[in-house]
Amino acid sequence: MTTMRFARGILIQGSSRFVAALVVAIAMPALAQDDEGGRAGRVASVHGTLSHKADDAAAWTPVAQNYPVAEGARLALAPGGRAEIDYGGGLFRLDGGTEVRVTRLADDDFALFVDEGSVVVRVNVHDADDSVRIATPATEIALVRPGLYRIDVAADSPQTSVTVRIGEAELATGAGSVQVLAGQVASLSGVAGESADVRNAPAIDAFDAWSAARDRMYDESRQPAYVSRRMVGADDLAAYGTWQTYPDYGAVWFPADVAREWAPYRFGYWTWLPGWGYAWVDNAPWGYAPFHYGRWAYIGGRWGWCPGAFVARPLWAPALVAWYGGAGWAAGGVAGPIYGWVPLGWREPYVPPFGTCAARCWTRYNRPLGVAADRRRDSTPMHFANWNAPGGVTAVSGDALTSGRPVATHRVPVGANPSFTPSLVTRPPAARPVAPLRPGVQAVPSNPPANRATTSNPPANRATTAPVAPRNVLPARVAPAAPRTASPAPVAPLGGSPRSVLPAPVAPVPSAPRGTSNAPVPVTPVPNAPRSALPAPVAPHAPSQASPTPPAPVPTPAQIVPSVPAPRGAIRPAPPNPGAVER
Repeated sequence: MTTMRFARGILIQGSSRFVAALVVAIAMPALAQDDEGGRAGRVASVHGTLSHKADDAAAWTPVAQNYPVAEGARLALAPGGRAEIDYGGGLFRLDGGTEVRVTRLADDDFALFVDEGSVVVRVNVHDADDSVRIATPATEIALVRPGLYRIDVAADSPQTSVTVRIGEAELATGAGSVQVLAGQVASLSGVAGESADVRNAPAIDAFDAWSAARDRMYDESRQPAYVSRRMVGADDLAAYGTWQTYPDYGAVWFPADVAREWAPYRFGYWTWLPGWGYAWVDNAPWGYAPFHYGRWAYIGGRWGWCPGAFVARPLWAPALVAWYGGAGWAAGGVAGPIYGWVPLGWREPYVPPFGTCAARCWTRYNRPLGVAADRRRDSTPMHFANWNAPGGVTAVSGDALTSGRPVATHRVPVGANPSFTPSLVTRPPAARPVAPLRPGVQAVPSNPPANRATTSNPPANRATTAPVAPRNVLPARVAPAAPRTASPAPVAPLGGSPRSVLPAPVAPVPSAPRGTSNAPVPVTPVPNAPRSALPAPVAPHAPSQASPTPPAPVPTPAQIVPSVPAPRGAIRPAPPNPGAVER
């Protein structure tokens, strides 16, 4: 194994300095100086063990559906698995044995570094000012239009191939930029000064077939255009609920087949995202968009989700709730601290957890949801409409919150006490978890022993080994470590376009919400994880909702022809709110 890693280091010396500069340039999160926060993607589907590591985390953690994927996140999928991530403007899918890092995730800029493995990228929306870039140890690829693309990186060399099924890509080489059109594949070995080898695209394999089956599922579940295609998780709503229109709220979505005791922000758990603080992870298969955009209202005896006025580029939030309680709050026979929350209702403002949200940012978060334009941004409500709705308030102990335990089974029954008067907390709790764990899952050491296995369907020109455990190839905010030290010949800009120039490094993201403290709350210790390979796949907590339909069998390659539908035309939904905000 040592010989294999040393050999790979020798092979990639010819391109490492270029990649090192690339990683430094695009891996530095911009949230610290971004007045409107950023965006977070979502684990839309996962089969097998998908491990996640935030940019400042000390351990890899197995994650499941609906886990948020923010800028700086690293993902590693064990051999034999398949995973899909919704990043807003499209999707990227991982084959088994793949490791990637999300180096940029903003409204108009998405960048992904593929360390090794196979990735299919479906670009759904690509406006004139958008940038979609994929970097590898050998090159950088610009995806210049909507389409379907595949990137393969060998496990033990920088060998990279880019296949364009639909769309157009530009590939950076030492000899200049190369245009790759639909039906073509371009390959680079990572040798300094080489030209790309462009040929006809190969036939699809099992990974392409699985990706095409996922595309058909989305194409067949089209819904009324009440929300933007850039809203992460919105494609799942049509299959799990119904839309109705109301004069006060506009379009409202009602989930189907939920239990009697169901309420928003109750059946799931809290996780910690650097720069954001606590983010909600819901158990329901549809449970992403309704908990990171819009508002909830109790209408006619049931909970409905109100996305508000149509917004082309909606702003993401870790959770749209008002927090109650704190260190001095005890209730239900449970000693403090106890933290509670209530879903924000229509016309109730959301205050982001970071401290640089100025007037335009505040307006984008709140005007589409009925909040008056002249409302003071620093005014603190003393009561929220959903507090009196059935199941409106939910609370857990500080220990349950900071350890990421399932809320439904650890909640404190505070709502049944009519004399209960909680204290209002204007910002999310600053009590940071000791370790960002998924409920009931032990963390994997940050440097687990390597244990490679042969993949069942390796792509052409790719080595037949893939990691079981993620490797620390890309540190959080620095260039890859030695032996990647040699410098290749200069690489020409991609097509001469200003968008191909890599952004300058920016300030790093703070590890806690701005303006808050990082002092941890005492929590129950989590047993030490065994220092071995990734744990066995962990099933997500059983939600109270009806289980989704099991996935259909993956067709054989001969049955599938990947396709991407033509971009939608002008979207003209019934305006839920006259004060529509486009951006």
